[in-house]
Amino acid sequence: MLALGLAGAVQAQSLAVLLERARTGEPTYLGAKTNVLAAQARNSQAIGAMLPQVSATASANDNDRNYKTRNSRVPEARDQYDSYSAQINLTQPLLRYANIVGWRQARAVVGQAEHQLAGAEQELFAKLVGAWFDLLAARDAVAFTGRQADALQRQWEIVSRGAELGVYGQPQVDEARTKLDQALSDAVVAETDVHLKRAALEQLVGDLPERELPYMLGEAVLASPTSDSLEKWLENVETGNPNILAATQAYEAATAEVRKQRAGHFPTLDLVASYGKNGQAVGGFPGQAGYDITQGTLGLQLNVPLFAGGSQSAKVDEALAQKEKARLDLEAARRTAILNTKQAWFGWHGAFARTRAGSQAVKAARSALAQARAGLENGLKTELDVLQAEQQLRAGQRDFRKGRYDQVVAFVRLLAASGRLTDGDVVALDGLLVESPEAAEPPVDARMIKVSGR
Repeated sequence: MLALGLAGAVQAQSLAVLLERARTGEPTYLGAKTNVLAAQARNSQAIGAMLPQVSATASANDNDRNYKTRNSRVPEARDQYDSYSAQINLTQPLLRYANIVGWRQARAVVGQAEHQLAGAEQELFAKLVGAWFDLLAARDAVAFTGRQADALQRQWEIVSRGAELGVYGQPQVDEARTKLDQALSDAVVAETDVHLKRAALEQLVGDLPERELPYMLGEAVLASPTSDSLEKWLENVETGNPNILAATQAYEAATAEVRKQRAGHFPTLDLVASYGKNGQAVGGFPGQAGYDITQGTLGLQLNVPLFAGGSQSAKVDEALAQKEKARLDLEAARRTAILNTKQAWFGWHGAFARTRAGSQAVKAARSALAQARAGLENGLKTELDVLQAEQQLRAGQRDFRKGRYDQVVAFVRLLAASGRLTDGDVVALDGLLVESPEAAEPPVDARMIKVSGR
């Protein structure tokens, strides 16, 4: 997934574990898996409709019959006797076009469900990665705003003390206080945001243990989508995006539904056969002997629809409307996939630019901080200058980390849009994570660790 330079680092959290929890517990993904099973069962039903249909019936009765004629000279008669019947019926469809079309439709529905499952899996992987790095970014924001508030608290104290000595005026004191209040507010917002980001991740994987979150290795070279042009990525989306493929299968199923409903106007022909036996202890009239009858039949049964009150024509109209809706859904899926691809593509470039700017800002802030500390020792700089340099350094570190998080997420979404993201790609991201925050710093010089990767 991503080119890495270090291995074997101890991880505070593992994407591999989170991925397994998401795959076994996320409701939307599990629902898509269940939908595949339902579609496969529907396909079996469609196959069964073309196979012989066999049924058997049997009955046994205890009869009590009074026989009385309207001729008063004929005495009444009463019979008590047993009777039974048993029959086996077979129907083999010979010409039922609707059944053939229904089977083709069921296969399209199975394909649709399988592509929907693949799309749900791609979306689950991308959501997991996005939620994970959003949480890391929120953690970094909490650390930054906390230190920012501490620095501005110290800055306000310096300005307040300077105002008492006549070095600063009231406007400077008010400005320092305003910045401190804003920093304290930002810290509260950051704390709230990290809880929300954790909740978003827990929606995918369930409850998260309270463990230390890892950091991204600062010297790793992240994968770049620029090995292919945007046009090439869009071509891959057209042929590999699971949502487009699922919508294509849905359109084929809707087309088959039109043919199936039109087949309701067609004649049907079945081969029918039956074999049965029935008997009773006495005849149909008093005094007659009982009987046993065995009978077998074999023949063809033709059914020609003549008039159904217009209901079948209405079903055809409904199927045509559903077909048009499926066509529009396909176009919507195609446009959405293209939009997602472009957003991920340009999002990666924007994140790359922010990463580069953040790295440069860290280098400049390091130099400024070193100068400020040296100047403070020589009496050329004030403690306020050192605090401001430290704030610039922390802001650069935050922006550098956030840019790299966004690069990874954008590239993952780009792979997901083309249907090429795998669980191995997600698990490989664990190699980017380290326990030490110092390892997340950008390199001091231009050297970057380069190892072949996706």
